[in-house]
Amino acid sequence: MSIEEMNELAPKKEVMFWNAHEIRQIEGFWFYAYLMESVAAFRSDFQPKSDDILVTSFPKTGTTWLVALCHNILHRDDRVEDDVLTRMNPHELVPTLDVFFLTDQVQDLVLNSDRSNRLLQTHLPYTCLPEAVRNSGCKIVHVTRNPKDTLVSMWHFFNKIVKRDRDTDPFPLEGAVESFCNGVLPWGPFYEHVVGYWEESRKRPDEVLFLTYEDLCRDPKEEVRKLASFLGKPFSSTSSVNGDDDDDEVEKVLWRSSLGRLKELEVNKNVVSELTQISNSSYFRKGTVGDWKNYLTPQMAGRVDQLTQLKLQGTGLSLDDF
Repeated sequence: MSIEEMNELAPKKEVMFWNAHEIRQIEGFWFYAYLMESVAAFRSDFQPKSDDILVTSFPKTGTTWLVALCHNILHRDDRVEDDVLTRMNPHELVPTLDVFFLTDQVQDLVLNSDRSNRLLQTHLPYTCLPEAVRNSGCKIVHVTRNPKDTLVSMWHFFNKIVKRDRDTDPFPLEGAVESFCNGVLPWGPFYEHVVGYWEESRKRPDEVLFLTYEDLCRDPKEEVRKLASFLGKPFSSTSSVNGDDDDDEVEKVLWRSSLGRLKELEVNKNVVSELTQISNSSYFRKGTVGDWKNYLTPQMAGRVDQLTQLKLQGTGLSLDDF
């Protein structure tokens, strides 16, 4: 789909996200106006391979952790000294295709690669993915998170970006709640985004795996085993009756991928990414479940909870925290 065709699909109105960035609606979802050319090029020009692995997510739902987990599962036989995550932030190692599709880094390091099992990433909703991807048979791994924690994490993250670009006061939390609940935010609405992947995972469980940040926190070993099996790289448990012999390998992957470890690496402290132009430290805050309780008023939380119940009714999906 060309940028001209996407513009024809967009409503005539455009709105400002948090008084900072213009966003435009396409096929029921909102995107940064300045990314429209990249989104259009990704949707029309990307050539998937059947063994591609595509990490999908709404922003601030666990993308950094999931990318690290997938990478370390796929490369767990590599020598320790080849640990690329000590030199590259996960978002540089696996750039977001709809954001950086036209950059030299993506074209040269990812799209022109002959590697098998390419690990790729996008924030696009399922219905907005390139048709070639949806028909390719490639593996899609989706992660989502409790909406209240997603909202608070987005509020912190985007305020950092806006303050970097403009020396302004933080956007008020009340306004962030309003835009989240109205669905008028980049890659939103949140619920429609999540439900699209959830429903597809139920139709095609062999090709679409649906994970939640809370389950990864609650039972990381079980979720990592599930992820490894889905990626075709299951942990071996052949020498033990109870299957506990793979614990060391699972623990190694969890440690190498942990947000606590990544946060303390020098590359993720004071380095500004040449690709994203964002400080790598911006991707690491608390990462805890239920942090929303420290920020949202009971009225704010109640409004989100009511909307969550309404939007997920009949889907069979629950997005509760612990």
